[in-house]
Amino acid sequence: MPKGLARRSAGAVAFLACSACASAQMGGYDVLIRAGRQLQETNQIPRAPQPNPLEPVGNPGLPPKTPPDPTIAQQGDLPGTENPDEGFKLIRSGRQRWSGKHVEMDEGVEFVYKGYHVFADSGEGDLNTNIFSLAHHVQIIGTDAVVKGERVVVDFKQRTYRSFNAESQVSPKLVGGKILNDVYIKARESFGSQRETRSFDAEVTSCNLEHPHYSIDGEDVVVRPGIRAIFRRAKIRLFGRTILRVPYLSIPLDDRQYRNLPTVGQSPDEGYYIKTNYGIPLKGEKELRSRLDYMSKLGVGVGADYAYTAPRMGGFLRFYTIRGNVNTLSVSNEHRQNLGWGELNLTTDIQQGNYLSAPDSTLLTNRAVLTIPRGSDTTQFGFARTANSTFGNSTTTQTITLSDQRNVFGKVRTNVDLNWLTNKSEFQGQPGQKREQLEMLVKAQEDLPKGQASLEYQRSIPIGETGSFFSSNDRTPVITFSSDAQRLVNQKFAQQLPFRTEVSLGEFQDLTGNSHVSRGNFDFSFQKPDRSRKRFHLDYNGEFRQGIYSDDTAQYVLNYGTQMGYSLGRDTAINLRYNYLRPYGYSPLQQDRSGKTNLVTGDISYRPIRSFLIGAQSGYDINRIETSDTGWQQVGLRTEWIPTSYFLLRSLSTYDTFQGAWSSVRFDLGYQPGATLLTIGTRYDGIRKVWSNANIFLNNLKVGRARLSAALTYNGYTKQFDSKQYSMIYDLHCAEAVFTMTESNTGFRAGREIQFFVRLKAFPFNSLFGIGRRGQPLGTGTGRDF
Repeated sequence: MPKGLARRSAGAVAFLACSACASAQMGGYDVLIRAGRQLQETNQIPRAPQPNPLEPVGNPGLPPKTPPDPTIAQQGDLPGTENPDEGFKLIRSGRQRWSGKHVEMDEGVEFVYKGYHVFADSGEGDLNTNIFSLAHHVQIIGTDAVVKGERVVVDFKQRTYRSFNAESQVSPKLVGGKILNDVYIKARESFGSQRETRSFDAEVTSCNLEHPHYSIDGEDVVVRPGIRAIFRRAKIRLFGRTILRVPYLSIPLDDRQYRNLPTVGQSPDEGYYIKTNYGIPLKGEKELRSRLDYMSKLGVGVGADYAYTAPRMGGFLRFYTIRGNVNTLSVSNEHRQNLGWGELNLTTDIQQGNYLSAPDSTLLTNRAVLTIPRGSDTTQFGFARTANSTFGNSTTTQTITLSDQRNVFGKVRTNVDLNWLTNKSEFQGQPGQKREQLEMLVKAQEDLPKGQASLEYQRSIPIGETGSFFSSNDRTPVITFSSDAQRLVNQKFAQQLPFRTEVSLGEFQDLTGNSHVSRGNFDFSFQKPDRSRKRFHLDYNGEFRQGIYSDDTAQYVLNYGTQMGYSLGRDTAINLRYNYLRPYGYSPLQQDRSGKTNLVTGDISYRPIRSFLIGAQSGYDINRIETSDTGWQQVGLRTEWIPTSYFLLRSLSTYDTFQGAWSSVRFDLGYQPGATLLTIGTRYDGIRKVWSNANIFLNNLKVGRARLSAALTYNGYTKQFDSKQYSMIYDLHCAEAVFTMTESNTGFRAGREIQFFVRLKAFPFNSLFGIGRRGQPLGTGTGRDF
């Protein structure tokens, strides 16, 4: 391997090693992994992003380095003595000596305890303390890991361990899928607890050869699963040779974009660049990463990331600035504090002259949330302020909130939300507009034997002098009783006619002026689906809604729908649908107003032979007869041909009855004879007489040890490719060399970007291939239909 290529791979190797060591030795595996998952579930650390489906993937076909021993029996089918109180099952032992619940074993030991299958030449343990000491040819088999060593001390109750001269084989499942292949670890000494593992003279690799292509060695390795790993006096080794020595290496385990070595590249916004990222050692569960970048178009960038964790608090502080052709400042801070009786979250974000999002603006965002839980009751105070200034203009938005949910008077559940909103703007230093209002929502609900009763009060109140203030959401108040067929009649009746009904009386905002109107409302609806498997099925639903208002107006609404279908055979059926909606009378409230629908639609599908399917659909709008327009809706035709399991060709054509022309014709082709996939999607614009789109996706075309992929998007209106992406991956056994080129000719940040890196198959990694400028996945879709 060339020297430059080897040095590029060192960062990826180091990152994998951290993930592997996080799962390394044995007793603390499951507890350590649970701890990392709990941090993610409580949002104390971000969840790992979902991998891009077009991303280069690992090689799941690699054989295990240590094949399973066929002589080892499966758990659950093991003979031997068992202590039912402790779950201890002794399979064999040449000699054993019991003293109460303390046992000494030698001359070959095998037992099962706490979900682990254990082998050793000799050992002793205590079922009261759950601590066992094992010696010589120790082998401990868990669900997803195998540990071998000369001496291991295990606390099966606390899930802690200490091992000497141990080897481990760890599967991806053990670390929550954060790796794709097995990882192999050797260490002179290791010990672990619920919070972290620590190893001395450790060697880590995912290569399953007797002489691995690479490894990362660390004299002192500390791993906190799901958070980060710290290597002291680390060595990166390729083909048995040390190519890089690092005195200190701190790697986050929840960040796919982190780079440990300098990154060199070119982008349209930054020009040619070199970016560095280096960890600085700190005591305790703290971490500091420094950044020093140079970009030919922008200048020099300096920054630092500081993360900290303590039993009752945690957070991070990020700082980055660019000085040169642009002056950019970015500061982000998040702090979480457990107060015992509540939790406080503070967030600050400063963006000044950000060349990616707001080059001529300064944005300042502050948020604070105090949550006070008390059983099922919760009270929350919040504050949020956002200020944006540019070219002498500024706008400020501020919100102060109070939210309270609790149970009162037994079964009554109350919800109170108060929001004080302030909007202020200035222009060239002169006072502009200022608007303040109080949003109030009070709601109470109680479940009754025959239904549910609720009281809702919602109002927007202006504060100070506010011109043209108007709110259409006021409810001052509204009393509602709702129920259904099961509560009002019985369950048998509800199966025959599943209806819901609601009666309400309240006061609302009038749309015609700044006054309120009272409304009495009755709503009755039903829905009866046909879940039988007969050839003929019938679904129907309906609704009647009556409103009476205090300004001497009234309105009722009729809504009805039905669907009939008849199946003639496999993928051969006829469906007919009818929908009717019409209001009668007048309502002064916007929320009660509705349009008119009187529409018949239908579709038919037919499979004349097993490999071919044809379908058609259309509709007739009866309301259009009143305006002398054509009532026929667009006609759609769909065909699908699948002669083999690896080939598909389908089309979708749309005939526009208003313009009297085929407005759109689309074709999709899919071909996958093996591992290679080719898909093509095209669209013809019949109105403008042009092929408007052609999207091509080729994935995993193998040429020797290389795999080629491409994603092309052609725009027929502009006669150019909107996007061209190419990827070539060369197999290096346990690693792969990846070359990607991304070119975008439209939209945000147009231009070409090239990446080349060496990645390990065992570690998932993000790249730009298959992703558009807006973060959307690219495929063969042409923007409509399917």
